[in-house]
Amino acid sequence: MKDVQRAFDGFYKAVNRETLQWYTVAYEVPTPRPGSCITNSTRERRINSSLQLPDRVLNFLKDHFLMDGQVRSRLLLLQPQARYQRVTVHRVAGLHRTYDVLFLGTKDGRLHKAVDVGSSVHVIEELQIFSPGQPVQNLLLDPNRGLVYAASYSGVVQVPVANCDLYRSCGDCLLARDPYCAWSGNRCRRLSLYRPEATSRPWIQDIEGTNARDLCNASFVKSQGAAPAGEKPCEPVPFQPNTVNTLACPLLSNLATRLWLHNGKPVNGSASCRVLPTGDLLLVGSQQELGVFQCWSLEGGFRQLVANYCPVVLDTAADRRVKGSVVINTSRVSAPAHGKASWGAGRSYWTEFLVMSVLFVLVIVLLILFFLYRHRDGMKVFLKQGERASVHPKTRPVVLPPETRPLNGVGPPSIPPDHRGYQALSDNSPGPQVFTESEKRPLSIHDSFVEVSPVCPRPRVRLGSEIRDSVV
Repeated sequence: MKDVQRAFDGFYKAVNRETLQWYTVAYEVPTPRPGSCITNSTRERRINSSLQLPDRVLNFLKDHFLMDGQVRSRLLLLQPQARYQRVTVHRVAGLHRTYDVLFLGTKDGRLHKAVDVGSSVHVIEELQIFSPGQPVQNLLLDPNRGLVYAASYSGVVQVPVANCDLYRSCGDCLLARDPYCAWSGNRCRRLSLYRPEATSRPWIQDIEGTNARDLCNASFVKSQGAAPAGEKPCEPVPFQPNTVNTLACPLLSNLATRLWLHNGKPVNGSASCRVLPTGDLLLVGSQQELGVFQCWSLEGGFRQLVANYCPVVLDTAADRRVKGSVVINTSRVSAPAHGKASWGAGRSYWTEFLVMSVLFVLVIVLLILFFLYRHRDGMKVFLKQGERASVHPKTRPVVLPPETRPLNGVGPPSIPPDHRGYQALSDNSPGPQVFTESEKRPLSIHDSFVEVSPVCPRPRVRLGSEIRDSVV
C-alpha cells in the first residue's frame, strides 16, 4: 500500500494531441489535489465533499487521469511443490512491530502458515489436515478465539493459529519466526499473554534477524562431545555384527542443516560410516565404529543437539558356540545343529530361482517384441500376401493327357476308349457314313480345320485347341 500511496502522490501524465504521446506534467497542480481525501484544510475552503470540488480540479482530473509513477508487482511466495486454493491473512502485533501472517490452503489437503517480513515470506508451519485427495475449499479466520477453520468435501477442521508449546527450547522458539510466540523464562508462550506492566521476566522475540545465539546466550562453539545436561541422553542402539544400519536425524526447520559428530569429531565419508543425501547416517555394525554419534542442527549461527546415539554391537552366546565348535578340514564343515554352518548348508534358493526365472522370461518376451518391432514392415507385407492368397487361390492349369484313340476309331476291343482328349458328339453312331462335298465343308473357315481320313470317312473338326467328331 505504501507503493500505491507513493504513486498517487507523484506526478501526473498527459497526452499530446498532435503526436499522441504521453508526457509528464511539470506545471502546478490545482488545490485541492485531485484524488485526495477531504481533510480539515479542505473543509476550511468550504469543500465538505467531492461534489463541491471546483471546476478546475475536475477538468484537470479529466485530462490527467494517468499517474507517472508505477507500482511494480513481485512474487510474494513461490512454492513449486504446492498449489494454493484459498488464502486468509491475519495482521498480528508482534513484540516489536506488526506482521502479516498468511494461512494458505493447498490442493492436496495441507495448511501452510507463512509470515511476511518485508523482504521475503517464510513458511513457518505445515499441517496435513485432510487426505491428499481432498483440497482445502474454504478458510475462515476467527482472530478473537485464535482459530482457523478449514473446510473440505469431507468436513471442517479447527486449527489454532499458533502452537507455541511445540517449541521446547529458546532456540526453537526464536528460529520458528512465529509472531504469535515469544520466549519468556523457561518456555515458549503466546504473545497474547504479554502484559508489559505486569511482566517481571523478559520476553524475547526476533522474527527478522533470528539472532538466537546471542539472545538465548548459546555459544556456537561448544566443547567436543558435550551435550546439555538432561536434554538429549545417549540412546543405546543394538547392532548385529557386519550389518548395515541407519541413524535418523529429524529436523524441525527446513532452513536448518545437519552436522554429524563421532566422538566429538565431524564424520568423514569412509567405508563404514557415510552421511546419506537424506541426512541420515549409514553405519556398518563393527567393533571399530563404536562410540557416540551426535546430530546437531545448525541455523542462523545457533547449534542445537537433535539426536544422540550410542551403538552397541551384539555378541551372542550362540555366536561364541559357533566360533568354538566349527572345525574346517578338506572334506566338510562340522557345526552344531543350530549353528550358522548348519543353517547355511540347508538354505533353500527356491525364491532366487523363481525370481531369476521370471526375469529370464521377461527378457525373452522383450527380445521378441523388439524383434517384431524392428521388422514390422516385413511382417505387414507377409501378412498381406497371405490374405491375398487366401482370398484368390491360384488355379493350376489343366493338362490334358495325350491322345490315345486313333482317328479311324479302330482299336483293341478290350481297351475302352478314352474320351478325355476327344469328345464325340454321338458315341453310338451306326457306323461310317459317306459325306457329300457339301457335308465336308468346314463350319468356320477361320477357326476350324477339317481332317478327312481315307480309312474313316467321318471327319474330325479342330476347333481351336480341341479336336471333335462332327456330325453335320
